[in-house]
Amino acid sequence: MEQRIKRSALRPGMYVISHGLGTFDKPLVRVGKPLLTPGDIALLVPEDVEDVTVETSVNLSLLGQERPVGVPITTALSDELAIARKLHADALGHVKSFVDDVRRGTQIDHRAAKPLVENFIDSVFRNENAAITLFKLRGFDEYTYTHSINVSLLAILFGRQLGLERPQLLTLGLAGMYHDVGKARIPEAVLNKPGKLSEAEFQLMKTHPLEGYKIMANQPELAPEILRAVVEHHERHDGSGYPRGLTGDDIGLFSRIIAVVDVYDALTSRRVYKDAMAPAKALGMMYQWRDKDFPHHAIESFIRCVGVYPVGSFVRLSGGEYGIVASVNPLRPTKPEVKVVMDAKMRPQIPRCLDLLALEGTPQAQDIDRVLNPAEHKIDVEPFFLA
Repeated sequence: MEQRIKRSALRPGMYVISHGLGTFDKPLVRVGKPLLTPGDIALLVPEDVEDVTVETSVNLSLLGQERPVGVPITTALSDELAIARKLHADALGHVKSFVDDVRRGTQIDHRAAKPLVENFIDSVFRNENAAITLFKLRGFDEYTYTHSINVSLLAILFGRQLGLERPQLLTLGLAGMYHDVGKARIPEAVLNKPGKLSEAEFQLMKTHPLEGYKIMANQPELAPEILRAVVEHHERHDGSGYPRGLTGDDIGLFSRIIAVVDVYDALTSRRVYKDAMAPAKALGMMYQWRDKDFPHHAIESFIRCVGVYPVGSFVRLSGGEYGIVASVNPLRPTKPEVKVVMDAKMRPQIPRCLDLLALEGTPQAQDIDRVLNPAEHKIDVEPFFLA
């Protein structure tokens, strides 16, 4: 979000969009750069400037813990999307298998998931946009199973954003895969109830972290971070979570990561009893919960990871045309690259890419006017990813 502040309020870590008022005596000067050191303030913003426009959704002081932006993409989205679909299908079979094992009382072996998660990591490193796009194309069938896969993939994406190394990403991905294993002991009638749970049903649902702990506690060679994520992913920053009401840093790092992506996937997934929430709306809601449910820096980092308008979002531009978000800009989440695919009357046209950040300040500048649900307009967006 853009905000006008006094020059005296500038601090390292802020992203300066512009200064000036666009008048003759105070012309508008576009900066578009971060303040990384105190010296950058004097360098980029003259002392006689009173007001400055900054991007408040970006706090670069947090980036020291994150990976550098601009990580190269080595595989085309269309190619990696086909690979990601196959990986998703393979993982779905594994999740169904271990859920069935739990329901039958058979011992599961988490080591069987290791090659699947390693393949997820490889895919994310080749082209992380494929995983995000796959979320946009999903339906609501088999949510109990696909949610575990989605959380695993999202956790890997988020962990990479935070600068975790590959061995840590493997542990984190496994934690995501098994975080809800305890739900295998919850009756399906409760899990898939098309309506609000009764108080008794809700209390039963809240037992799944401890049930998951019991299932996984005797697993051989289990990383302790996985076990913590299983039991702690419903703990909340302010102590309002369950099962133990932990607060702040008493909650494990991987548990906090899983908590964020777990909620995001739940909000943006279509269920038999609810429609999927638009990613931008879900992120806005989660941002309102910062310092309550989640640490503020965790939400801000996650927004930079998936983007205010995640890859695959179907959007209308301020010029009237329609397009698909093709890539995000971590430093300016509101200015992604958009593949324009339809004219103002929703008629298909030859696709072209617009970098909204690069066009800022030019006569061709555009913004995203709104995010749309393609299903409501009977539009299949998948072919546009392959164009």
